[in-house]
Amino acid sequence: MNESSERLELALKASNEGIWEWDLVRGTIFYSNRVLMFLGYGVTGAPNFFKDPEEHVHPEDLKKFIKKRDRVILKKGRLFAMESRVRTRSGEWKWFRMRGIPERNDQGVVLKMVGSLIDISKRKNTELALVEERARIDLVLESVPVNVYFKDRESRFVRANKATALRMGAGSVKELVGKTDHDFFEKTHADASRAKELEIMETGSEKVEELEHEVWEDQEDTWVLVTKKVWRNMEGELLGTFGVTNDVTELMKTRENLERVAEQLQIVNQDIDEERNLLRLVIDNIPMFVYFKNLESNFVLVNQGMADLCGESSPDDLVGKHDRDYFTEDLFIGSQRDEKRIMKSGEPIVNKLEEISWKDNHKTWSMSSKFPWYDPDGNLIGTFGVSGDVTELVQTRNDLAKIAGDLARKNEAMEEELRLAREIQQAGVPKSLPEIDGGDWKLKFRHIYQPATDLAGDFLEVKNLGDGRAGFLVCDVMGHGVRAALIVSMLRGLVEKQGGIAGSPGEFLAGLNDGLSHLLGRIGLTMFATASYGVVDSKKGEVCLASAGHPSPIGKISGKVEVLEFAKGAKGPALGMLPGMPYGEMVLPLAGLEALWCFTDGLFEVQNGSDEEYGVGRMKEILASELGFRIIDLVDDARKFSGGRGFDDDVCLLELEVSRKA
Repeated sequence: MNESSERLELALKASNEGIWEWDLVRGTIFYSNRVLMFLGYGVTGAPNFFKDPEEHVHPEDLKKFIKKRDRVILKKGRLFAMESRVRTRSGEWKWFRMRGIPERNDQGVVLKMVGSLIDISKRKNTELALVEERARIDLVLESVPVNVYFKDRESRFVRANKATALRMGAGSVKELVGKTDHDFFEKTHADASRAKELEIMETGSEKVEELEHEVWEDQEDTWVLVTKKVWRNMEGELLGTFGVTNDVTELMKTRENLERVAEQLQIVNQDIDEERNLLRLVIDNIPMFVYFKNLESNFVLVNQGMADLCGESSPDDLVGKHDRDYFTEDLFIGSQRDEKRIMKSGEPIVNKLEEISWKDNHKTWSMSSKFPWYDPDGNLIGTFGVSGDVTELVQTRNDLAKIAGDLARKNEAMEEELRLAREIQQAGVPKSLPEIDGGDWKLKFRHIYQPATDLAGDFLEVKNLGDGRAGFLVCDVMGHGVRAALIVSMLRGLVEKQGGIAGSPGEFLAGLNDGLSHLLGRIGLTMFATASYGVVDSKKGEVCLASAGHPSPIGKISGKVEVLEFAKGAKGPALGMLPGMPYGEMVLPLAGLEALWCFTDGLFEVQNGSDEEYGVGRMKEILASELGFRIIDLVDDARKFSGGRGFDDDVCLLELEVSRKA
């Protein structure tokens, strides 16, 4: 080891780092004893992984490693800096932080690289554990049927679940962050809420399961059970307040001010890292029983309420135990059967009312929801559940027969609506599209349909109109869920009813608009849908298009990809908004037209991590490239653009390929 390396090793010894020196002229590598210890080698036999990274650097880090190394050696970079996994002598992958500087001759050619190396595996493993804890928090926040939120010292929302955002009318958690109660509630109510939160932060007092009357600015009053507590970090520093709100408006209406007092939940395990502390804070203050089970249905994590229910003093007492330790044989066999079905199918069991038979022969009633449990990488690791004790409700239902009957009818109607909506959605997805062969032209349709939720608002239709013609429709209904699915079913019925004018796009959309406006007016519902409809005629050699407030289609004409803009005033309004409106048309000759694409906004409105939209411009670029020959490549490119977050809205894309017969 030369003198400079000796001085460097002495300087780094106190920081637990080792040094290395790569002689590029001689092709040799020197590692200090500490580096050899990290890698598991003796004085001899250690490989030069800087020279031959393909054999020793982890495949996921290899490309970046080589790029940074070559930037120093070939492009006169001044510093080699990298965090990478390297295979040790035992075959184990370890994380190392590497730094190195080059030694060059007068011509700038690198003769040597000298640097330091330190094992950072523990830090990386800690970061992975942090990701897993955050995933658990998000899983609990979005699964519990209550509103959970955190506010800073100024009573501004800083974190919440989606249920809270929707209830506040913010549309999304992102829109809710930064706002206060004054943005949503009547001033007197918002002032009182702020005063209570100041009191909690100043005195450390708690507001637990208090019945609160909410007065909104633009909607009916509501009743909620509110729990608010002080929010501190692990060092005890005040961050703000933490709250759990459970809407009991329906209960107040049906049971006339009957208060239900939920169990007091305790905050446990505050000596672990900040994210685990936050997880425990959430699940132990939810007025429900929360539990996670592994693949063998053994308890892995429960909240304090679940521990109290099972007669244990601490949640840790349940870890590793099974339902058979607490319940009768019939119950734990049925429960395990449900959990195996959930893990196999991926489908949850929601709001299951069941009688709980305990080993000591007493019985209770529970309303339970169970879901599959995945780790951050998407691997199935068990199930998790949320249950509530409804024994009192079941025991008193004889006195509340009328109320129970009303609730049962509402539930039955809701289930029927959901079942009907799912069947409509499944039946409406086209399995194959017609090919048209007439005149001098051959027409082929392709499509991609990827709903963002179980009940989507986008759909498409392609109808063979006979005599070498085809009608094609792409439609986007406002919103998602049951209402959107029912509007889709209305539109499908109207499409069938408009069959007599299907050959005229403008008249066809006008008929859909009048029919939908009439139906929505009868039921008093404000909804709308955008649509593009076209008729391609292989014998006339033309395609005729009309639009109801829908994104303009894209066409490839004589090798050039461009947005097909309608003339001013030719586009009509969205369907269902204004009855009696006309819809103009645009006619294109098939000569020169190679392809036509109609789509919904879910494709081009997808955003990346910087909140930038994918955009129609990028769609044109991809469709004009070699990737454009397959529309799935366009969708894959948009998904890649999003950084793996995927689509927040439905994706519906229809392609018409036009070719002249030989």
